[in-house]
Parts: sequence; structure tokens; C-alpha cells
Amino acid sequence: MDDGHLIQAHLRGDQLAFEMLFRKYREHVAKLVYSVLKDASLVDDIVQDVFISVYRHLPKFRGDSAFKTWLYRITVNESLRQISRRKRWQPMPENDQDGDTLPSTMVVYGSEDNPERVLIDGEQKKLIEKALDGLRPKHRMVLVLYYIEELTVGEIAEILEIPEGSVKSRLYYARMGLKDILEDTFSQKNGKASGKHHAM
Repeated sequence: MDDGHLIQAHLRGDQLAFEMLFRKYREHVAKLVYSVLKDASLVDDIVQDVFISVYRHLPKFRGDSAFKTWLYRITVNESLRQISRRKRWQPMPENDQDGDTLPSTMVVYGSEDNPERVLIDGEQKKLIEKALDGLRPKHRMVLVLYYIEELTVGEIAEILEIPEGSVKSRLYYARMGLKDILEDTFSQKNGKASGKHHAM
């Protein structure tokens, strides 16, 4: 069943319908929360808060936008509210072992019309995750929404409640920031590898 049918079934009193919505979007919401907060210990609580809010406000959902767009807006707002509570940014713990935060392929940099993709595998994946940590939350968020969730610029603008031009600007600076961090990281690694080679 599509989202519209599930919503209508829920509003008619079918509790299973909401559970199906939860199962359908739980992992998407969790990944978006983690991309903003970079703190795995907070994800479950925020996800719960998001779906409690959805449950309470679903009768008021008019369908002017897609349910997914509305859900992601709630998710972003709950995540930013958590950042506001903490008053400061907390980086991802060094011992974080979550290997499912990135897909196997991700756009790293390039023009919007002709993006360059890199295969993320093993150690390279860890480097990119650390590079993402170095981005500002608002830049990391648009990367996740655009490249991982595959939303359009218009949908992201609706979720973040900002003009489409601002989304494009954030995407540009996010890509450039990620590119700079990765180039610096890879150059350092290559330099160390080169030094080891000469030492032998």
C-alpha cells in the first residue's frame, strides 16, 4: 500500500497501518538523524520523538506535500532541536563502529549535472565518514537528503523551509568542503605511504 492509503487506513482506526509506515521509514529517519547529530546514542530517542509527533499530527496532515517530505521536515526539526538543547556540536566518538551510515556509492564532488562518484569500501568508507564529520550540520544534511535519500532540490527546500537557491548553495559548499577534506586526507595518506616506501 502507498503512503496515502496507509494514512487513510490509520485515520479510520487501523493501528497496523501506522506500524507499516513506521517500518517503512524508520531506517530512513534514523540515518537522517544520525547524519545531523553524529551521535548513535541519541538516534533511537529522536526517532521515537519523530514518530510520536507524526502520530499526534497525522490527522492534520493535508497532503499538500508528500508524506515523506512532511516526515523528513519533522525529523530535521527534532534533530535541530536536540542540537539547540546541547548548545554545542558533539563529534562522532572515535570508537564508533557503525558501518551502515553510508551507502556503497556516494557522490563526493563534481558539478550538479556531471557528478563524480567514488566507490566507498573498507578504509575509504571510514575516511569519507570522518570527512562528513568535518562539515557543518546544515551542509552534511543536504548531502544526505540529496545523494542518499535522492530527494530533489525542491523537496529539500520544502523540508528545510528555505529557498531552492539556498539548497543549491549549500550543496555546492558541502561538495567543495568534502572535496577539500578528502583531498587533504588522501594527500596525507599518500605522503605517509611514500615516506614508508623510501625508508625501506
